[in-house]
Amino acid sequence: MQLPRIIERHADEAAFLWDQRRRAVRSPVFDLPSLTLLDARLDAHLEGLVVAGEAGLRACQEAHRRRAGRPTDRGAELFAALFTAAEIGDTMSLAKLLVAAGQHPQGDQAVISALGWLSPPTARRVLGELLADECPPALRRLGIAGLAARRDDPGQWLSRALQSDDPGVRSRAFRAVGELGRRDLTGPLKSEVRARGEEADPWALWSLVLFGEESAVGPLFRVAEAQGPVAPRACALAVCAAPRSESLARLLELTRRGEWQSALAGAEALADPATLPWLVDAIESHPSIARRAAWVYTSIVGAVIEPPLFVRAAPEEPDDASLSRHVEDPFEDLPTPDPAAFRDHFRSIERRFSQGERHIGGRPVTPESLSALLRTAPQPTRAVAAQELARTAVTTALFPVLAPGFRQKGRLVSPDSTPELTGSRPAAAP
Repeated sequence: MQLPRIIERHADEAAFLWDQRRRAVRSPVFDLPSLTLLDARLDAHLEGLVVAGEAGLRACQEAHRRRAGRPTDRGAELFAALFTAAEIGDTMSLAKLLVAAGQHPQGDQAVISALGWLSPPTARRVLGELLADECPPALRRLGIAGLAARRDDPGQWLSRALQSDDPGVRSRAFRAVGELGRRDLTGPLKSEVRARGEEADPWALWSLVLFGEESAVGPLFRVAEAQGPVAPRACALAVCAAPRSESLARLLELTRRGEWQSALAGAEALADPATLPWLVDAIESHPSIARRAAWVYTSIVGAVIEPPLFVRAAPEEPDDASLSRHVEDPFEDLPTPDPAAFRDHFRSIERRFSQGERHIGGRPVTPESLSALLRTAPQPTRAVAAQELARTAVTTALFPVLAPGFRQKGRLVSPDSTPELTGSRPAAAP
């Protein structure tokens, strides 16, 4: 029969496209229109699985069993199975899949993405269950993350989570406060900093700085310099909130210490032409981060990613053995930069950029230019624009550049308006 094969194809294609999407949402070669096209393809296969009901879920579960434990298992089959189980209301299967996700290295990502993709009625039901007091802390943490990904305000659930005895729940709540723009909840964040000092949760510091709390900038810089998993995000925000001279000095020190991930994330967010000389040096002297440095340079000055600045096409798709690294480094999607061409380009344009005036895409940073970038720019630049709009309180919440593209377009009300990001409260919230 053809029908089982069609359902199996829906399961395989949904997993394959979600795996592609993991890189696409952070890739400099994807913008909102191209992401939306990818998401429409993924959504069509997910709909096919839901229409197939239990047969669709079984196809996802079988695909997950086939892939489990292999080097290329990055949770894509889990995502498809989680989404399908939730949408068809198979609570028992969903519970088993959540247990499997808890044992998977990319399980959290699969769960949060699936929660973010659910239809509103299903999301209200499932997230309400995950946030129940009797639910284990690991699942409550994921519930908060799912609501934050959807930019749905958890209401009193968020206030309770900020007081949780579980560090994981509390940390995810600190982050959600910033993502949702809940400036009324800075009290618990400040209490965290007062109580723990330099040991304060990095996400509490991040949300405070996003809301303009100057006293948290120094501690957030220390998070960036500690080189933990939050370091690049911490640096990208801290440099925008600190005085310009301090930010440039901190970035230069990071480059001297070879801590390039934080340094480049900070340089991209700061978008100050003063960083261009050392970006050119990095392209020339550090091949391992040359593409990322070239990207930051082009994102500031608005240069086009084509010859003569870039000399070869992006690498072909690698084999299974190297695919994991490729997916985790979306800047490998870029062509190879030519160091000499970048140096010549810098000499030709350096007089056009005023020192101290931030530029993204070759244009001065303004609320209008940032709103335009959310609509037209590549994904990494859209993330920078979203942070700056939230930091300067142009938007209520942090624009969700990782959300399904068709939902992002719904928040971008019109070409001449600022993004609509007030969030919504689930009906099930107490």
